[in-house]
Amino acid sequence: MKGSESDWSLLEEYRKKIDKIDDQILDLLIKRQNLAEKIGDIKKRLGLDVFDPARERKIFERLVKKAKNKIPYETLRAIFNEIISASRSVQLPVRVGFLGPEGTFSHQAALYMFGRSALFYPLDTIEEVFLSVEKGTCQQGIVPIENSYEGSVNTTLDMLYKYDLKINGEFLLRIRHSLMSKEKDIKKIKKIYSHPMAIAQCKAWIKANMGNVEIYETQSTAAGARIAAEEDGVAVIGNKLLSEIYGLNILMEGIEDTPNNITRFLLIGKNPVQEPTKRDKTSILFFLRDKPGALFRALEALAKKRINMTRIESRPMKTRKWEYLFYVDMEGHERDPKVNEALLEMEESCVLLKRLGSYPAADKPWE
Repeated sequence: MKGSESDWSLLEEYRKKIDKIDDQILDLLIKRQNLAEKIGDIKKRLGLDVFDPARERKIFERLVKKAKNKIPYETLRAIFNEIISASRSVQLPVRVGFLGPEGTFSHQAALYMFGRSALFYPLDTIEEVFLSVEKGTCQQGIVPIENSYEGSVNTTLDMLYKYDLKINGEFLLRIRHSLMSKEKDIKKIKKIYSHPMAIAQCKAWIKANMGNVEIYETQSTAAGARIAAEEDGVAVIGNKLLSEIYGLNILMEGIEDTPNNITRFLLIGKNPVQEPTKRDKTSILFFLRDKPGALFRALEALAKKRINMTRIESRPMKTRKWEYLFYVDMEGHERDPKVNEALLEMEESCVLLKRLGSYPAADKPWE
């Protein structure tokens, strides 16, 4: 036996102290759950939503400040994300719709955002996600809005105009691809199945490391994972969540060619986020009269108030030929006087201005 007797004795002493701390943590978690249940009863009487992104953002920012870098940011975020998810579940489990099937990056974003105590519903199209929230089947939906390399998701922009829902938050997910198989040795891989986009995003790695392997395209990464789980010598490229769902071994992680590929997701719900967090965004859609300088005059209202516009996108009107809707993200909450005044001024220049919601701005991307 290596080490001195005093070292072994000290190790046992520290382990007992950790056990005692674990017991205290558990007792506090139970107390937190009990309080969360009481808060849930009050929310029901007041007609408030269980999911409160502004309140959750304030909780986390306070804890990050208090931690003083003693616990890594990502670790603290992951721990309290699940604690808050568990607290929501005793009030009423949040039903979340996402673009399926299971194992997609939308599914991964939903899990990271809402924690594993939520109830998740994979849906076939982005419009079905909007419909599920509008009909009340789901309380929240999560949809992709843009990718740092591939640009906007136009379907989501169209649905924001079509449906009367509110943006409740945004979420950034770094796109990481892994090679997974029921095999344990990468040398046994003879075929790779995956969605064309996943294959394209790992093209250089495949060429450098799997040059003699046959490549097959599938309808989704999940479809490729199902094949990899059943057949010998087959691997799938996709996010690591697939390994949990289909019981696959991760043979190689981070095989994407562009490590800074990030997808931005929006959370959608029926009700707006009321409370500002001091770090918010506001999104709008507007339609202009076909006159010279109309766009300049509309955006001038933001410039005069020194409001930073973080994104502008145009989409053709489906009901009017050669006329366009504009989608804008800006910094600030619509309850801020200068933001509200700017929006009121913009409304005078627009045929239509639709306030899509004010919500907490995303923090660092999740991996």
